[in-house]
Amino acid sequence: MRLAVALAIFMLMLPIANASLSGESRIFVVSTLEVFSSIVEEVGGDYVTSDYIIPQGSDIHDYSLTPKDIEKIKSADMIVLAGSNYFPIDSKILSNVGGQYVLDFKDYNATLYPLGSMKKNYHGYWLYPKNAIGIARAVYIKLSEIDTVHESYYHERYLRFLSLVNRSLSLSINLLKNSGVYGGDVLLAVPGTFYVAEAFGFNVSGVLMEGPNHFSSQSDLKKYEDAINSGKIKMIINAKNLENSKAGSMAIELSKLTGVKVAYVDIFSTSNYSMLMLKNAAILSSVSDVSSYSTTECYTQHYVYIIAALSALSGVLGYLAYSYRRELLR
Repeated sequence: MRLAVALAIFMLMLPIANASLSGESRIFVVSTLEVFSSIVEEVGGDYVTSDYIIPQGSDIHDYSLTPKDIEKIKSADMIVLAGSNYFPIDSKILSNVGGQYVLDFKDYNATLYPLGSMKKNYHGYWLYPKNAIGIARAVYIKLSEIDTVHESYYHERYLRFLSLVNRSLSLSINLLKNSGVYGGDVLLAVPGTFYVAEAFGFNVSGVLMEGPNHFSSQSDLKKYEDAINSGKIKMIINAKNLENSKAGSMAIELSKLTGVKVAYVDIFSTSNYSMLMLKNAAILSSVSDVSSYSTTECYTQHYVYIIAALSALSGVLGYLAYSYRRELLR
């Protein structure tokens, strides 16, 4: 069974074999984040070379450009930003752009939701499938502007991306419903996890950290503790690699006090957007099977349950991968 799911994932993530370049040069696209770079690659296919600035595990709010990053930016044909009005790193990238094509937040027609005292939560907005599709559409339009000869190719790949994201979202929601966690109330550790919760049908009861130095008060923490003990809040959702942050420590402390489970979703890194969705759905659906998230041992155990959850999807994923690649190879 695990071999079947591994093959299905492998099929989904393989580069799609399409028209030969016949010596044509590729469009070099540099994105701020790996998740944007993966979308560029899925839309651009054989006619793009896609790279990104912020390494896996680094925080978009803390990262500083290196000389190598600046060289990469200056050599790009096209730049894809997360949002120069929201992320300081993107403003710095923009200051090093000299005539390249640029995509920025305004091009994505993204939906932003309020969270806590924030009227618009821009943290992790790309994790909302509708917004990812908006990013992909903007990429398709810009690539077609740069390379008019292959406009129909980019359009077809954009449509494939849209279809695969929608089907993967449906699979994810079915997995969450079957595990009994869909529609439950959750507490977020950081605002970047909001769009995962929103996409998967959870009700957000609050967030431990809204922004830098803006953490929940003691009275808020007591309110969350009471809601957990009463059974209203079913789990805490935090971001992978933020376990040791202040918000992560607050989440673990609540877990120790109440026994509530903490799920760590991936919000930055991916080589395939649909697989990121399925991975996060598996993480959230398996949270009830894990005793605690406050130790390394239990965190490792958590991935065993992810594998088990993905194994349950292997048959569907195998068919999806097969039909998707068969259509693209026509």
